[in-house]
Amino acid sequence: MKVVVIGAGVGGLTAAALLAQRGFEVTVLEAHVEPGGCAATFFHKGYRFDVGATLVGGFHPGGPHQIVGEQLGITWPIRSVEPAMQVHLPERSITRWSDADRWREECRRVFGSQAEKFWSMQERVADAVWDFSARVPTWPVASIDDALHLISTVLPDLIPIAPLAFTNVRAWANALGARGRDLLTYLDGQLLIAAQGVARETNGLYGAVALDLYRRGVAHVEGGVGNIAETLAKAVQAQGGKVLYRHEVTAIKRAGTQHVIESKRGSFEADVVLANLTPWALAKLMGDDAPSGLRQRVKNLKPISSAFMAYLGVDEAAIEEAVDHHQIIVDPGKPLGEGNSVFVSISPGWDRVRAPQGQRAITISTHTRG
Repeated sequence: MKVVVIGAGVGGLTAAALLAQRGFEVTVLEAHVEPGGCAATFFHKGYRFDVGATLVGGFHPGGPHQIVGEQLGITWPIRSVEPAMQVHLPERSITRWSDADRWREECRRVFGSQAEKFWSMQERVADAVWDFSARVPTWPVASIDDALHLISTVLPDLIPIAPLAFTNVRAWANALGARGRDLLTYLDGQLLIAAQGVARETNGLYGAVALDLYRRGVAHVEGGVGNIAETLAKAVQAQGGKVLYRHEVTAIKRAGTQHVIESKRGSFEADVVLANLTPWALAKLMGDDAPSGLRQRVKNLKPISSAFMAYLGVDEAAIEEAVDHHQIIVDPGKPLGEGNSVFVSISPGWDRVRAPQGQRAITISTHTRG
């Protein structure tokens, strides 16, 4: 069976590598000259700058990348980061430790006892959701067997947390008495990074997992975040698949039971197409062949935020911070993003390929609706 994957982002390459390993004839089409998408790394005058994402997670035991790495025989080019970051509010700074004991101590110091119930609930909910996802439920349900498998994955630990699927993080934080301004600002800032929305905009279950990113452990990627995608691209090729760059897809058409994928460099036939794209991009490529459900979804989706990025090469002697990642919130009374919330990532001193001798690469970003 022929499979064409559109987009060499981390998701597309992961799917491609696993399918190739299972014997499918896989071709990945990527518009750019390197893989990774918003988790890529580019070169400029001796520096390696991360395009967007600068911290990675999911490599902990039982995490998605750890599972994929084990299945594909991949050794990931990562080093753990501790502490994960510092969040700077106008009147105080918060160090986000991955170590559980140090994080509890920091929470008591900064937020007081009012937040203990919230963080205890967050960890309990995240554990249940992670365990559920590790049981690999089948979704969407397409058969009786799928339904039976899904039911078998639902264990009693999910019942008490089920109501959080119908609320947001701010609502259940308030319900647990976690109402301090610093805590709520911290939650908004962290969710803006991990879930692309503040607490009022983030589903309760999803938010609990997003806030759990640092507890599970985050990492630097040696040579830049783009090396995750580079590693996956090599895995696709090692399993007999193809990764073709400069192949911008212009249309997806149906041809009987098959699909024809047209790119600026040729056409490809496939039995199955996996689109590692936004819903808007997929609907545009499919045109009149787009399913009615997809067209309706695109109509109803709200515009998503983007990010304004700045890249700096800085003399290493000017960097005094021991922590490599910082979130700075200027005014908690105003909406975050648009320069009011800034994320700063400094390349680690041990990663000498990220910058010329005596220099460090710095990425600065802020969310924007523009």
